[in-house]
Amino acid sequence: AQAMIERLDTDTIVDGRYRIERRLGSGGMADVYLALDEQLGRKVALKLLYRRFAEDPEFVERFRREASAAAGLQHQHVVSVYDRGEWEGTYYIAMEYLEGRSLKEVVIDDAPLDPDRAIGLVTQVLQAARFAHKRGVIHRDLKPHNVIVDDEDRAKVTDFGIARAGASDMTQTLSLIHT
Repeated sequence: AQAMIERLDTDTIVDGRYRIERRLGSGGMADVYLALDEQLGRKVALKLLYRRFAEDPEFVERFRREASAAAGLQHQHVVSVYDRGEWEGTYYIAMEYLEGRSLKEVVIDDAPLDPDRAIGLVTQVLQAARFAHKRGVIHRDLKPHNVIVDDEDRAKVTDFGIARAGASDMTQTLSLIHT
């Protein structure tokens, strides 16, 4: 119910720059909106941390880490992060907006997938993971919901919210095995 109250109206301007067009979805800690970056004239996916988490230093750190981890990764199969900031008591990340469906939706809608198509999609996800790993970033929540697939079957990994730079300790890793 609290998330409903926090939703932004169409045409709300975030941080003097991003004009909200519509909500794309929501996750455990943030809503994602389609917005127009009025400075650069391009559409972005704007991820806004729920205000109830903005006062929790651990959540804010996780959110900042997502922006930093992803911003350092420029790759054809990783969603680009453009900007991050604070606005009206909460935090946001502006990232590349992709037309498409999550890999989860693709699997549900198009099942059974042709083996060559399935291999092609998984290979793209693994290329993104390898690229990140070589740069010391481990996603730690890689799942079909966090992969966007466009109409030409190009896949991009998103949501580096619990990524770790460098070695992570085993207790944190074990706590995430359930995903």
